[in-house]
Amino acid sequence: MKASQYKGWKYNLICLLLLGSIAPASAGASASDSLIVASDLVRIKNIVDLQVKPDGSELAYAVRGIVVDTAKHASFSYETNWYVKKTISTAKVDPLKVAPQFTQILYSPDGRRWAVGKDHNKQSQLFLFPSGGQEPQQLTKLERGVGTVRFSPDGSKVLLSSSLTLGELVKSKDFNAAGRVPHWSLEKPGDSHNASLLVGSAQEDRDGSLPEIIAYLKHDEQQGIAKVTNKLQFQTENSTTGEIRFTHWYILDLAAKTSPVALTQGFRSYSGAEFLGNNKVLFSVETENDLHPDRVASTDLVLIDLSTKKSQVVLGDNIHRFQVAAVSASGKWVAVNRGRQNSLTVGELFIYDTQNWKGNRLALDRSLSNVQFSPDEKSVYFIASDRGGRTINRAAIKTRNIQVLSSVDEGIGDYWVSGERAYYTKTTFGNPSELYRADANFKNSTVISEINSEWLSGKNIGLAQKSSFRNEKGLEVDYWLLKPANYEPGQRYPLLVEIHGGPASMFGPADASMWHEYQYFRARGYVVLFSNPRGSSGYGEDFLKANFKDWGPGPSRDVLEAVDRSLATGIVDSAQLFITGGSYGAYLTTWILANDSRFRAASSQRGVYDLYVFFGSANVWPMLKRYFDGFPWEKGMRDVLLAQSPTTYAEKIKTPLLIFHGEQDNRTGPVQSDFLYKQLKYLGRDTEYVRHPRADHEITRSGDVGQRIDQLLRTYEFFERYRR
Repeated sequence: MKASQYKGWKYNLICLLLLGSIAPASAGASASDSLIVASDLVRIKNIVDLQVKPDGSELAYAVRGIVVDTAKHASFSYETNWYVKKTISTAKVDPLKVAPQFTQILYSPDGRRWAVGKDHNKQSQLFLFPSGGQEPQQLTKLERGVGTVRFSPDGSKVLLSSSLTLGELVKSKDFNAAGRVPHWSLEKPGDSHNASLLVGSAQEDRDGSLPEIIAYLKHDEQQGIAKVTNKLQFQTENSTTGEIRFTHWYILDLAAKTSPVALTQGFRSYSGAEFLGNNKVLFSVETENDLHPDRVASTDLVLIDLSTKKSQVVLGDNIHRFQVAAVSASGKWVAVNRGRQNSLTVGELFIYDTQNWKGNRLALDRSLSNVQFSPDEKSVYFIASDRGGRTINRAAIKTRNIQVLSSVDEGIGDYWVSGERAYYTKTTFGNPSELYRADANFKNSTVISEINSEWLSGKNIGLAQKSSFRNEKGLEVDYWLLKPANYEPGQRYPLLVEIHGGPASMFGPADASMWHEYQYFRARGYVVLFSNPRGSSGYGEDFLKANFKDWGPGPSRDVLEAVDRSLATGIVDSAQLFITGGSYGAYLTTWILANDSRFRAASSQRGVYDLYVFFGSANVWPMLKRYFDGFPWEKGMRDVLLAQSPTTYAEKIKTPLLIFHGEQDNRTGPVQSDFLYKQLKYLGRDTEYVRHPRADHEITRSGDVGQRIDQLLRTYEFFERYRR
């Protein structure tokens, strides 16, 4: 057979294999059919929310899955369903599935069950959702619907958030009773005192007077004929906007059965709210100053007394962002996250005594989240992102001693703990999501759901093995190696190197988003390597800052050291190395290609390749200040950014490269991939470019399912062209 005939035959075979990989497994599957295939992506479900009745007798959880439309090619949709489950019965009873009208189930501290659901106008409203089988009762009829819900400790009151545009807020009788306009500038050229916000009386006429032309142009904007922006941050994740949005809050007295009453006022967003006892509310509010909201870097904690309606700033320094993390039941203690916007820090968690607002920091060099006080108010629980895992921790409030209650080899998600019981969700290398019951120390755990375990029971699943090394800075770098499904001792296999984005993120057992991709390539005979190079989160602030002004050289050394150590195990074929990464991972992939020629083929997804252009192409442009201490026009920054850009070294990239980008990705901007592809194509390199219509930066995590499968299969098919 001639070489050209062989290549054509191999290509056709690959296409047949790809088509076969997306067909459902048959009932009489052989051992090889038990491997993970592309279509298994639609079988994966994730528990995305967990709510528990205060006495622990009932819990509700939301399961997000994928629905297949068999009438159309590659047509899928996401679906989230809520389930209610009694916990006191020992008999195995299927949980009750809640009607899809309801998008949130909640329990108030007095034990009543509530729901947020759609009314006949398709607006979210609050419903009382009795557990005795009675019909849910709609309590609110808010014009813009209900967002976040917060109950008072005695269950007698509830806070309801509402989202408004600036134009809506100016006209709002609830949140702008005085009919004012913002005291800060809209930054609209020539618009003295924000006069453009005032409603004019002129009728629209494109051929009329100036006020009539202005009215006509406003109508153009309303009809989508034109988008006008005066915002600095005008790029959303998948579009552009000139809108400024605000979050405000109503309070509803459930005992008095009155209508909701506006609690907050003005032209700042109240981004977080928690009751402090039954008669005070604590908010996280953008600092009041003369700056446009896009330029406000700090938030304050503001306390409102419900009886007097007076407010006071209890924490604020014009530097930090103070965010309410949790409040104890009595209101004595408040947990507060303190951080600096666009700073390369892990943030801090403080516990404040609300009698004097003196606080103590929990001394743990990790990003902390999902904070809850124990019912006796002697301790506080929280989740820590730690070395690839997400651990549950407990800190004594008086001594601030911290106990780690779970392993870094798993990822704890939502949880509830009280008395002697705990319920929580967990991700592992063996299962992307299940619900568990344990004691209050998170020991003696039992899985109490089967959202994935049932279909996974017939699958061949691999568990990655963790190793580590110290780099030249003395930092300990973790990496994981997943052996192929067809592994036999003494044989060598192709290696796929996966690089995470961020760069302040992490791979590991807590990352459910990569679960399917790892198992898919394992099933196709690849050793899969993933690591957390310097700059990753989950390893403390020094590790996080270790790639400051060093996005390429240092992190690439960490990745390649992990590759070398994988080669040293003897299970990897050194002539069959492949590499891929998304976002920052795509950046690092192409940086490595420009400096190392050992890889047979590569794939880069939704990446940033030219840091000089990044300021304009991306909605995360403040990262340039955070990581490189400047912007393109500032002295010396042009040279710094170009020296760290893979496009500067495109001539040195000779490895075959498949490039992906979503056409509506404003996180990095498709122009980044346009630039790199055009360079490589002009230079005559082996490169292919795939643009996914309508896709934004989240394509591989929560994007169009058909496109997620398409990208996975195209990556596999491209690598197989070069696999020996």
